[in-house]
Amino acid sequence: MTNDITAAIETALQRVSDAASLDEIDAVSGETLGKKGVLGGLKASLANIDDIEERKAVGRSLNEGFASVSAAIDERRQELIAIERASQVAGERLDLTEAMDAASRGHLHLVTQAWQELEDVFVGLGFTVAEGPEVETDWHNFEALNMSEGHPARGEFDTLFIGHDEHEDAGDSGLLLRTHTSPVQIRTMLTSEPPIYIVAPGRVFRRDTPDATHMPVFHQIEGLVVDRDISMADLAGTIEAFTQAFFGEGFTSRLRPSYFPFT
Repeated sequence: MTNDITAAIETALQRVSDAASLDEIDAVSGETLGKKGVLGGLKASLANIDDIEERKAVGRSLNEGFASVSAAIDERRQELIAIERASQVAGERLDLTEAMDAASRGHLHLVTQAWQELEDVFVGLGFTVAEGPEVETDWHNFEALNMSEGHPARGEFDTLFIGHDEHEDAGDSGLLLRTHTSPVQIRTMLTSEPPIYIVAPGRVFRRDTPDATHMPVFHQIEGLVVDRDISMADLAGTIEAFTQAFFGEGFTSRLRPSYFPFT
C-alpha cells in the first residue's frame, strides 16, 4: 500500500506542475484530495489494515502526502493567479506614449471676437474705450439727448422699463434698460474735459419679439469726438480707416445722407 501512496503522490505532484490553468488545478485537487480522490480512497482503506503499527505508518505517509500535494496545489494556484493578472494588465495597459489628438479648448463667442477686434481697431486710431451701465436713468438715456417726454423714440413699445426707482441715480426719472449706447457719451462729457476721443461698445435692449432678424438684446458701438477744428472730413477719414482695418483693404466706405428725427 505504501507503494500505491508514493505513486499517487508523485502523479499528483506532476499533474500540479503541469497544470496551466486554475481549472486544471481545481481538477487535480478534487481528484487527489477529495473524499473520492486517489489519496482519499487510500485513506478510507486504512480500516482494512489489521496491524496497528502498519496502519499508523501508512496513515503518516498519507498525511504527509496530503500535506505535500496540498502545499504544491496552493503554490501553483498563486503562480497561475499571478500569470493571469499579468496577462490582464498587459491587455488593459494604457500606453501613455501613444499620440493623442489635442483637446479642443473652444473659442470666444463670435460677438465677443468682433467686439474685441472693434476695440483694437479704434484704440489703434487713438480712441479710448468707454463703458457705462446697462441699467440707465431716463435722463441719461433720453432727456440729455434732447428726447423729451412724449418723443416718438421713447415709446413704451421700444423701451424696457424697470418697475421701481430705488436707485441712487434715478431721482424722479425712473430706471430702464438702455436702448442705445449713447448714454455713455453723456456720462463721458459730464466727467471729462475736451479733447474727447471715445468709442462706446456695449449691449442694448429693445422690446422686440425674437425672430430671424430681431432680438430684445443686441450690440452697438458708437464714437464721440469733442475737440477743436473737427470737421466732416475727420469723420469720413475715421470711417474709411475703420472700414479697411476691420473688413480689409478691398472694402471702402460711403457717406449716405439720412434723417433721424431725434437729432
